Parts: sequence; structure tokens; C-alpha cells
Amino acid sequence: MSATEPPAGHEGIAGVTFGSDGHRLLGVQYLAAGEEPKPAVLLLHGCPGLEQNLDLAADLRDRGWHSLVFHYRGCWGSAGRYDLRTIPRDVTAALDYLAADPRVDPGRIAVVGHSLGGWAALVTAAAEPRLRAVAVYGAAARLGGTLALDPAQVEQEFTRFLTVTPQEFAVQRDEAGRMADPLESAAAIEPRPLLVVHGTADRWVPVAHARELAARAGPSCRYVEVDGADHAFSRHRAQLRDLIAGWLAGIRDCEPAGRQA
Repeated sequence: MSATEPPAGHEGIAGVTFGSDGHRLLGVQYLAAGEEPKPAVLLLHGCPGLEQNLDLAADLRDRGWHSLVFHYRGCWGSAGRYDLRTIPRDVTAALDYLAADPRVDPGRIAVVGHSLGGWAALVTAAAEPRLRAVAVYGAAARLGGTLALDPAQVEQEFTRFLTVTPQEFAVQRDEAGRMADPLESAAAIEPRPLLVVHGTADRWVPVAHARELAARAGPSCRYVEVDGADHAFSRHRAQLRDLIAGWLAGIRDCEPAGRQA
């Protein structure tokens, strides 16, 4: 390696693997410039994960944040059987991986989740104080009601991309919905900062869900409703990036036990 060549794995992007309950999960890290430890963001996609927030990862990298995008077991090449009930365990495994990275400041790790990833962000952060800030968009206040589709719809929208049948998916959905309540989780995140963002044109998760989440959250919650945005913010990505990155910039230097100003 020449004197001007960057260290291995610090070219700005690096593929990663890590274990969760014995399953090898796949991901990619976006690495900000500089050698000192940086704040980091764990980015959680939804189900099946067509929108993976890679644009947000690149934007955060340019703003001085590391980030990790990964795939839950049983989807997009990660080993194991897809299971809604084990997604929070996969999120915790990803957090363990990030916190052990010497390039990451372990006292400044945030999580951002979209759709089902928003559910996972809320329920994991409620029990995991290492996640110092939480942002969700397109997240549901009740898991079962938002995925109550017939088997043909489940196959078309979800399971043809996953290692699970529509019948298994329905069982997982119902059990995961009973396992963790997003509304209780939103309240439990206080006093850590929470950002809830939702589009008014979301046909998968009505905006009323986000209003419920924000109403149950504590005073450190910020709620933003974006007029005309759909579930994935597919035509409002620049606005979403600015919202999330700007919010994170306002809290990035807070003390690990502190609150958003």
C-alpha cells in the first residue's frame, strides 16, 4: 500500500458481515472522512426493504457521520429464515457491531428506521440505552393492522422477496404485534430525542399512526408531517434527508445522557 492510499476499509464505503444468533448478516458501512471516532447512525429498512436509505447514508457521510445499512436474517442475502419476531435481535447485533468499531464514538449512536424498520427502531431503542437518538418515518403505531393483507397480497408485496411463506408471515406479524407495542416504546425513549416523520399520502401506514406515536412520546419528541409524501418518500427524498440530517446535526454533540435542546 502506498503512503497516499487510504487504510483498508476506510475508502468511504465498506462491505461488512456480522453474526446474529449464529446467522451471518450482510451490510455496508458508509464511512465519513477523518481518523477520529465519529457519531454513527444505524439505518433500518422496512419489509421487504425495497427502500434501503442508501441516499441518506451517503448524505450523512458527507456531513461527518458513519452509518450502517444491513439486512435482517432471511432477506437480501443475509443467512437464516426471515422472521419479524427476531428483527429486534438483529438490530441489537448490528448495534453491537457498530459500538465495537474503533472508528465509531459509542456514546453517539443513533438509529433511523423506515416503516417496519421504524417499528424495530422504536422497540429496540426502548430497551437499549446505547441508542442515543431515534428517528422514524412511515412507522406504524400498531404492527398487525398495517400488514393485515390476504395471502395473495402478502406474497406479491412481501414474501416473494423473503425466505418465508405468506402463512408463516401472518403468524409472525400477529406474534410480533403482541410482543412489542410501538406506542409504549415511543414513550419509553424519553428523555432521549425522538423524531417522527410521516407523509400525508402514505397509503400503507395512514398518517394517523404517526400522530398517535408523537402524542404518546415525551417532550423530547419532534413531529414533522410532510404534505403529499408517500410511504417511502419516493418523491420527497431530498426533503427527508435534510429533515433527518438537520435534526441529527442539532443533537450530535449532546452528552450521552443528555436531552435535545
